[in-house]
Amino acid sequence: RDQTGKNDDHVAIILDTFHDMRSGYVFAINPLSTQVDLKITNDGRRTDTEWDSGWKAKALIEDWGWAAEFAIPLKILRFNINENMTWGINFGRFIAKKLEMVYWSGKMKEDLRVSQGGILTDLDIKQKLKDLHIIPYNTSRYEKITEQNIEGRWNEEFGLDVEYNPYPNLTSNFTLNPDFASVEGDREQINLTRFELSFPEKRRFFLEGSELYRTRIKVFYSRRIGDIKFGSKIIGKKGKYNFAAANFQAENVEDAPVAFNSPESNITVTRLQRDILKSSTIGLIGINKTFSGGYNRVLSLDATLNLPHNLHGTAQFVGSWPGKFFNGLGYFLRLEKITNLYNYHLRYTSLGSEFKKRVNPVGFIREDNRHEFDAAAEYKFWVKKKGVEFIFWDSNYKIYWDHDRVFKSGDVWEAVQFYFSNKMSISGYYKYEYKLYEKGFYNNIKEITLGYNTEEWASKSFSYSTGRNFYDDFKLYSGELNFKLSKNLSVEYSLKRLNFYPDFEKRTTFINILVLNYQFTPDLYIRVFTQNNTVNDRYYIYSIFGYRFKPPFSAFYLVFTNNEFEQQTIPKPTTQTNRIIFLKFSHSFDF
Repeated sequence: RDQTGKNDDHVAIILDTFHDMRSGYVFAINPLSTQVDLKITNDGRRTDTEWDSGWKAKALIEDWGWAAEFAIPLKILRFNINENMTWGINFGRFIAKKLEMVYWSGKMKEDLRVSQGGILTDLDIKQKLKDLHIIPYNTSRYEKITEQNIEGRWNEEFGLDVEYNPYPNLTSNFTLNPDFASVEGDREQINLTRFELSFPEKRRFFLEGSELYRTRIKVFYSRRIGDIKFGSKIIGKKGKYNFAAANFQAENVEDAPVAFNSPESNITVTRLQRDILKSSTIGLIGINKTFSGGYNRVLSLDATLNLPHNLHGTAQFVGSWPGKFFNGLGYFLRLEKITNLYNYHLRYTSLGSEFKKRVNPVGFIREDNRHEFDAAAEYKFWVKKKGVEFIFWDSNYKIYWDHDRVFKSGDVWEAVQFYFSNKMSISGYYKYEYKLYEKGFYNNIKEITLGYNTEEWASKSFSYSTGRNFYDDFKLYSGELNFKLSKNLSVEYSLKRLNFYPDFEKRTTFINILVLNYQFTPDLYIRVFTQNNTVNDRYYIYSIFGYRFKPPFSAFYLVFTNNEFEQQTIPKPTTQTNRIIFLKFSHSFDF
């Protein structure tokens, strides 16, 4: 499920169920019957690949080619009921051997543009019955945590999820005492910056409708919310208006990185978005976080303009509190010209001196106090001769000053890739940057990458990077390998070796990540995810046996995790081991 790459051979159905020429659903399948589903917004320019729902598909390979059949229940779709129902519809196929995407509606300059699809008219869909799912679940957990002297014990917990869809265009959810232990850990990353890393959301409750809150200035970052006691949300569309609201009672987070440390709090997030013009939108996001002794509030106004001649404009204005208004003000303006062949853009951003401190309790801001200019260009030259398929070029320039007019940073990067007809590729990357912190730093990265079949999931690549990073020189070796050992067993392996010169602080890093997936059926599987990082002597194992006997809600999971790492404690470092065996059973009662 959701394991194919964008350029693997596949067929897809695109449904614009509100016929708003902005949003829709994509259902795709490859010849091996691997299913992919996602939501799209902003006329296909933004995708939500984490969305999953219960639908069926099957592919069959024959001598003449291959065929696929889809069965998509109406109950998993959101739409308005009216007398003359019309949906947008399109069909697409990616032909891997040609690196070519073709659409039923004709040539499209950008992928997944629902505004350029066809129409499905005279739909005779009657008002369906109210859709109610009550999903109780039980978890049994065995824990051993050395730091807390928990020497093995079984805990029983119960929780409840409710999904109620009173109308085809409205979805509401409620959760009580949710348990996210079946969610695997984050992958280790190399961080050569002084900024916090962003990690994807994987918890199902936070994923539904998350595409509505995604803006370039990320004012809502659900990973800031740890375990919750309860939560509720509602998502819908009426006429030209999208709306969403959510409320969470978050538990106290202690012994966590500073960015995630938080007392028990209540968080409310609201979203209102209106369709304008042919496929453009304006929207408003309001966030209120309250806790004992304080609060954080954010109000964000955004606009997306899809203009003729492939011009695309975006803007966002954000106010944040408590404190003086202009210190917590942020905004950006961006103009872009984009097709499948090229992308050019110009952007200006301004963030106040206290913007990060006020927004980061609910959002994700790496750095503030800036006036920033950014310009970029990329182009794909389709050669299709002399053994060369295409040449891809990417260029980016960025500079910024703080609000005292002190020049703080400037960087430029250039990248080029040659992709050959034999599926081999070679690419080069160069980045040069100036950063002013305790003093001025001149950093640079030079990288070369060799790859095979990198336009598809089953691929191999190796990269070598060298350069200067603040006080040290470095060399970075990276490799990735994706392949199938059999029809049902897939393997992903990656390694990174980072060496610093000199390395007085012993920051040289070796990261290994291995993932094994065995699919008995699309809903019966075993997954093993292992990784280690030598910087903190971390060894992490996550394994899950999953059986969704009535997708997507009714399921049984058996999970084992072992997380061993070194903590910097006084007077000397100590090793902490967290070991958990976790069983979860959930069953959906549908009414």
